[in-house]
Parts: sequence; C-alpha cells; structure tokens
Amino acid sequence: MIRSDLHTHTYFSFDSQASMSDMIKAAKDNGLNTLAFTDHHDIDFSFEGISGELDVYKYIKAIEDFKATLKDDFLLLTGIEFGIEKHLHKPLRQLARTHAFDFIISSTHLAKGKDPYDPTYFDGLTRNEGYFSIFEDTLFNVQHFDDFDALGHLDYVIRYWRGDVHKKYTYADFFDIFDAILTTLIRKDKALEVNTSGYVYKLDQPHPSYEVLKRYHQLGGELLTIGSDAHRPENVATSFDLVENQLKKIGFKSYTVFQKRVPRQIGFS
Repeated sequence: MIRSDLHTHTYFSFDSQASMSDMIKAAKDNGLNTLAFTDHHDIDFSFEGISGELDVYKYIKAIEDFKATLKDDFLLLTGIEFGIEKHLHKPLRQLARTHAFDFIISSTHLAKGKDPYDPTYFDGLTRNEGYFSIFEDTLFNVQHFDDFDALGHLDYVIRYWRGDVHKKYTYADFFDIFDAILTTLIRKDKALEVNTSGYVYKLDQPHPSYEVLKRYHQLGGELLTIGSDAHRPENVATSFDLVENQLKKIGFKSYTVFQKRVPRQIGFS
C-alpha cells in the first residue's frame, strides 16, 4: 500500500480552497502516514485575476503550526510546487536555497508563456505540436534548473486537448525528447512524479502515462514520487492502489519520499 501522498494543495494555492486540517484528515482516513503540502508558486502568472505567487512565509508558518499538533505516527512535509519558466530559474533557485523545504516539485505549466488550460493554447497547432511545445520547455528546465526533487506531471498537457477523444499519444511520437528528459532526471538523481490526477480527469492513466513510466524503468530510473495533486480532500490518495499494481507490473519495487530534501525509498507491499 502506498501510504505517502507527496502532491496536494490547500487554500494557499490560487486554485484550491481546501483547509490544511481537512486535507490531513482525508490523508488519515485513506490510511496514509505521510502527506506533503505542495502549494503552487507560479511567478508572473495569474488565474482569473488571482496571483499565482505563494505567500511563502505565511505558508511555511501554517504548516509548522500543524506539525506541532500531530503525533509521531503521521509525517507532514513542507513542500512546494514551482511553476518553472526559463526566465524564472534565478529567483526560484534563490527561494529553494533560502527556505527549509522538505520537497520541491518542478512543474512546467506554461509553454512560451501560455497555459494549456487557456482555450486558445492549441490555436494554430496540431495536437502533437501543442504537446511538444510543453515537452520542449520541460527539457530545457530539467537541463538548466537543479533546485528541485521531482519532475511534476510530465504529460499533464493532454488534459486540455480539445474534446474528449484522441488525447493520448504514443511514446514513439516523442521518443527523442522523452528519452532526453528521462535520462537527464536519472543522471541528476531527480525523481519522476507519478501524478494520479489523470484518473480524476478520466484519462485512464496517471501523469505521465504507463508507457513513459515503463521506459523510465528500462532506462534505469528508480526514483518515483507518488502524488494525487489533490486540490480537494476527496481526491487525496486517488487511485493509489490501481497505480501501485501497475507500477509493480512494470517492475518498480519501491517509491520515494523526500524529507529535508533527502530521498528515502519505501518498498511496495
């Protein structure tokens, strides 16, 4: 059983209203013993007029206050999800080195300054061109930015392809760039996140796809963090049992938890 959810959001994120107490309760109700809050820090980005920047000091203090109330059998981690863009590497690097985070997710949410969530993102682009644009920026970011622990939801762009069909790709469609991303992660000892929110979006897969995860294993990748990307209590630990079974079929023996930025492997049951 996977008992650690390393990607969740609270009201400190611009797109969530969940309380920390409700998220902790949901984690415990789902049999978890470890939970990371990883609220968004997206500089130069706003959502429906709300800034994507995190009030880091208030956020960390709120987590520390909750940590003081928890028993030793439950581990609450101070995480953050960086929205990475090429021009933001320096301020994010400084932030990562200023604060005592347990865990940092690097997520490429924008391509050429545009969010796939925006209905105009795919204007003038084929499906694969729109996907490639995100993957291209992701590769640049993992090659040139080191102050993170796990790469977040690698193929999340597929959520936003128009309509409900033909969202999925094959690894062969992006073989060279995927191999470059995965081998860079392995060389730098960075983890690949298995983000189970794909099931919430009715995609019948996590992010990234099982085909990508299989290739990661073939290339020698071992560091996997598991996260629901829950923005609501009801989505904490979503589809963890299903994902665990599929990961074991691929050949993975364990998943990864970071504390004080140090990875620890936990075997699958």
